Amino acid sequence: MCGIAGIVGKQSRHERQAAVRRMTKRIAHRGPDGEGFHDSHRFSFGHRRLSIIDLSDGHQPLANEDETIWLTFNGEIYNYKELRKQLISAGHRFKTKSDSEVIVHAYEQWGPDCVEHFRGMFAFGLVDTKTNRLMLARDQLGIKPLYYRCTNERTAFSSELPSLLQAFDGRPEINLASIEFFLRYRYIPAPDTAYKDIFKLPPATYQIYDLNGKKLWEREYWQLNYAPDHSRSDEEWTEAFEEVLFDSVRAHLVADVPFGAFLSGGIDSTLIVATMAKLLNKQVRAYTIDFDEQPFSERKFATEAAQQLGIELKHDVVRPNLLGTLQELFNGYGEPFADTSAVPTRWVSELARRDVPMVLSGDGADEGFAGYHRYSRWLDTSLLADAKKIFKAPKRLLRCLLASAQLGTTTQRRLRWEQDFVGVFKRRQRQQMWRPEHAELLELPCPAFANAACEARHLDKLTFAQHLDIKTYLPGDILTKVDIASMQHGLEVRTPFTDVRVMEFAATLPRSQRCQGLFEKRRLKVLPKRMLGKSFSNDFVEREKKGFGIPMAEWLQKGSPVRSCFDDLVASANSPLFDLFQRSAIQKQTDSFDQRGVFSTELWSLFVLAMWMDQHTSTCEIKAAA
Repeated sequence: MCGIAGIVGKQSRHERQAAVRRMTKRIAHRGPDGEGFHDSHRFSFGHRRLSIIDLSDGHQPLANEDETIWLTFNGEIYNYKELRKQLISAGHRFKTKSDSEVIVHAYEQWGPDCVEHFRGMFAFGLVDTKTNRLMLARDQLGIKPLYYRCTNERTAFSSELPSLLQAFDGRPEINLASIEFFLRYRYIPAPDTAYKDIFKLPPATYQIYDLNGKKLWEREYWQLNYAPDHSRSDEEWTEAFEEVLFDSVRAHLVADVPFGAFLSGGIDSTLIVATMAKLLNKQVRAYTIDFDEQPFSERKFATEAAQQLGIELKHDVVRPNLLGTLQELFNGYGEPFADTSAVPTRWVSELARRDVPMVLSGDGADEGFAGYHRYSRWLDTSLLADAKKIFKAPKRLLRCLLASAQLGTTTQRRLRWEQDFVGVFKRRQRQQMWRPEHAELLELPCPAFANAACEARHLDKLTFAQHLDIKTYLPGDILTKVDIASMQHGLEVRTPFTDVRVMEFAATLPRSQRCQGLFEKRRLKVLPKRMLGKSFSNDFVEREKKGFGIPMAEWLQKGSPVRSCFDDLVASANSPLFDLFQRSAIQKQTDSFDQRGVFSTELWSLFVLAMWMDQHTSTCEIKAAA
C-alpha cells in the first residue's frame, strides 16, 4: 500500500521533476516508510512506500533488468506468488520477492492485458520505453484510487486529488455538473471529479498514452457475469461460500508485518474476524469505535463477538470536539464527500495504526450479497407500483403491463432507483437551490449511473440494484471513504469481500440465497447470515442492520466549535454556497434543523460542500454552466 504520482509529456525535465516531488510530498501520509523517484527525459515517477510485503527490497519506482519498463504501484497483488512461479517458468528473472516486480514481468509477458491475471487491489503507472507508452490501470472493483489530468503538453496522475493539483499552475475550473451529482448522491461518481479536465480512472479499466501525454485508447478489462446457479441446496451453498471466503481471507492475510481487523459487531466484520481466528494460530487483534450517544454505539455487539471468538478488542470513543479532525479529513478527499461514516472510519483507523500497519474489514458484503435496507424497499415499492398499474388497467392492457412491470424502461428503472433509493436531495429541492443560470444541470444524466443501468437492463430488480451499487456506490463512496480515511494514518485496509473471486461467486447466487420473503418478513443477506448462524445466536445474527452513523445533531448544539464552523460556512451571509445556490433555499434547510433538531443528510452535505468550497475556491474558479 503506497502513494504514487507521475507525469509524462513535453514539459521540461526540471519542471516535471519539481512537480512530481511536490505531488509526492502531498501524499507522504500514504507511505511513511520511504520515498523514491525516477526521472528521464520523457517521464518522471514518484512513490511513497508503506512496507507490507518484502520489507527490505520492495522499493519503487521499480524497473526490469534492462530498465526499459518502469513502474510506480499502489496496492497488493494477492496471487503474486503463483504468478511469480509462472513467470519464472516462462524465463523471467526476479531480483526481489515483492509483488511489485510481478507486475513488471507480467507486463513483459502479456502486455497491457496483464491486469486480467491480477487478483488484488491496485492502481499503477507503467512506462514502456520500447513502445514509448504509459499505462495507467486500476483494479477490478475500484479499491485503490487513481486520478489523472491530460493537457496538450502532459498527462499527470496520482493516488489523491490534492496531490494531482500540485502538477499544474493556474486555477482549475469547478465542474458544476459534478456538484449536481454530489447533491444527488453525496459523492461524485467516476470518471468525474469536482474539477473540469480532471478525472478518476474507473474500476477495471486501463488506459494507454504516448509519452507526449496523448491518450491512445482505454479498455474495460473485466465485468461481472450474473449467472444464477439453481442446482445447489442451502447446505451446499453454505459450504461453497465458506470455502470461497476462507480462500479470500487467507490470500488477504499475506503480509510481513503485524495486522488486525475492524470489528463493528455486524454480520460482515464478524464473519471476517471469525474466519481470521480459524485460520491463524495466534490471537486476532480487533478495533472498534464507540460513541457516548447510545443510539449510535455498537460496542455491545463488537464486545459480544470478540468474547465469543476469543480475540483481543480495543476501542476508542469519538467525541464532538473534533472540528480540526473534520477539516483535515474532508480536505483529504480533495472534493465534496459527504458520507458521515468517514468520521468513525478515520477514528478507528487512527486507533488501529497505533498497533498495526494493516487490517482487514468487512466492506463490500452488502453490495455483493444484498444487505442494504434499500433493496427491500426497492422491491416493495416496485411490487406495489406494478400491482397498482395491473389492477387498474383494462383487461386488454393486462398482458402489456405484466411485461412492462417486470423491467420497465432502463431509464425509468434508473431514475426511480436514483431519486427514491440512493438520492440525497430530491429533484424539486435541487431545482429550488440552484441559481437560475445553472438550472440546466438538473437535466444531466450521470454517466456512471446511466452506463451501469444499461449494463443491467436485462437483470431482475434485485440484481439490477446490486449491480448499480457495485458500479457506483461501492467504488465511489464505500471504498473511497475507507482509502482516504485510513491512508491519512498510513494504514492499509484490505477488503476480502471485494476480492474478484468472492464477487464472481456472489454473481452466481440465486435470489433465494440473497433474499427471502416479502415486505416486513423479507430477509436479506441470506447466505452470510446462515454461515454466521452456525456459530452465533439467532438474536445476534438477525438483529436489525445498523449503519455506521454519527450523532451529528448532538455535536452541532449551539455553542460547540463544530456548530460555530457550520454557522460560518452554511448559515452566515458570507456563505460560499451562495456563489452557486439561492440564499432562501439554504436558509430553509438551516431553519428546519434549528426548529426540529433533526440534522439531515441534506444539511450535512451542504456543510461538507461549503467546507470544500471555503478551502478550495481560492485556488479554483467558478463559471456558469456552459
